[in-house]
Amino acid sequence: MPEEGSMYYPRVQHYRELLDSLPMDAYTHGCILHPELTVDSMIPAYATSRIRSQISNTESELKKLAEENPDLQDAYIAKQKRLKSKLLDHDNIKYLKKILDELEKVLDQVETELQRRNEETPEDENPPWLCGDFFSLADVSLAVTLHRLKFLGLARRNWGNGKRPNLEAYYERVLKRKAFYKVLGHVNNILISAVLPTAFRVAKKRAPRVLGTTLLVSVLAGMGYLAFMCLRKRFANMILSIRTRQNYF
Repeated sequence: MPEEGSMYYPRVQHYRELLDSLPMDAYTHGCILHPELTVDSMIPAYATSRIRSQISNTESELKKLAEENPDLQDAYIAKQKRLKSKLLDHDNIKYLKKILDELEKVLDQVETELQRRNEETPEDENPPWLCGDFFSLADVSLAVTLHRLKFLGLARRNWGNGKRPNLEAYYERVLKRKAFYKVLGHVNNILISAVLPTAFRVAKKRAPRVLGTTLLVSVLAGMGYLAFMCLRKRFANMILSIRTRQNYF
């Protein structure tokens, strides 16, 4: 992170906050429940049908839980209803299209910023990063976000084939960074190895009647979002560690 008061500090801070505010849990839920919004998604195909088959049973499951746990009835049902309300939002195609349109506006802003960096940099120098000629914490947020979008099947919607060429070139450069590859590896492994086996073993065998779609979707998205945040933090820590060693020597 640049020193506070430097010309780079507000720029890095702006993009960190902008990218960290993106609703990654909603993108994840939406891509599971509406794979038609994705292209080349790496989420197993059976997930959608298994989860969707349980949605109609949620109301009856909530009533059953209330009957079986009278002491926790109010608190448990309130929590489940909040979660259900959230899932219903994420299953609303209009809502999903709205947040995906908003995502495009954020990426438009990033594309413009990358273009500015290119125009500021002489042709004989190395390509710049998002906020300057250094790889900042804003780049960590952007790199991990793009990697997650690739996993969910939202990459071709947002870059490639002439669309946002600066963003496409940026992502290709990020993939070649040793620190990035060491932490995240190939996009096929980003969540499959850490998150999906647990959630989809449950789905593939038989979804439990007690929690149904609440369990499957919340486990997947909750663990997925946690993995997303942990990987981003781990990547940031590795970048800082590398810089510390460079400064030491």
